[in-house]
Amino acid sequence: MEFGLDLYSLGIISFGLALGAFVKGLTGMGLPLVAVPFMAGFLGAEHAIVVMQIPGLVSNIWLVWRQRGEARSTKLRYDMILPAALMTIVGVWFLDTADDSITILLLAVAVAGFLALLLFNPSFRLDGVAGRIATPIASMVGGFVQGAAGVSGPLFSTLILSFRLKKEAYVFYNGLVFGLFNLIQIAVMLGFGMFTMQRFVEGCLALIPLFIFQYLGMRVMGHVSMKVFTGAVVAVIVVMEIKLVWEGLGL
Repeated sequence: MEFGLDLYSLGIISFGLALGAFVKGLTGMGLPLVAVPFMAGFLGAEHAIVVMQIPGLVSNIWLVWRQRGEARSTKLRYDMILPAALMTIVGVWFLDTADDSITILLLAVAVAGFLALLLFNPSFRLDGVAGRIATPIASMVGGFVQGAAGVSGPLFSTLILSFRLKKEAYVFYNGLVFGLFNLIQIAVMLGFGMFTMQRFVEGCLALIPLFIFQYLGMRVMGHVSMKVFTGAVVAVIVVMEIKLVWEGLGL
């Protein structure tokens, strides 16, 4: 199979992954939420979401391995995982068939949701009847967004947070759930012919800035005011949000 690597695409992917990985190293989250919108603004939504799967999977496997001691004590919530897995498949189908401008607008909506969660920081717990009803519904929405836009992190992280797990179990559960999503997305993308050899190689090369800048983010974590840093992250995401809406509307 012949393929060529475009230096422009590699530069955009490397910068997007470096930015997202640095944020993840500092805060423990934000890799796809920063990297995907940045890449999508220059390469298109489908290209960005497909390339993100390899670094996303590796990052989540690493999280699960680090917290593997939580495997026995963490109860899987199938009322969340099964609906989300099913709708992730539907979301990838949507990504493959929908016009890229529609996908970019969906991505913009997902990023706007993240900004709302970041700014308002809601805290809630889903118990009883409300939990049994809301959990699968929210999971279906999140699964579709994950498959179609690749950035369901805020929704699922907030949902998992509502389970009131201890910190280590929360990290393990996040890594496990999103690692599962990555595997499903890769399998379906291969079936649809979206995961070309070029995009596979680009995803593998994206591991280089991922490891370097996530490590740098972790190193400077204690030397940066989180208030100042959060403000900077919000400013960057707002700029990306404007660019996504601009691209999606064809302005």
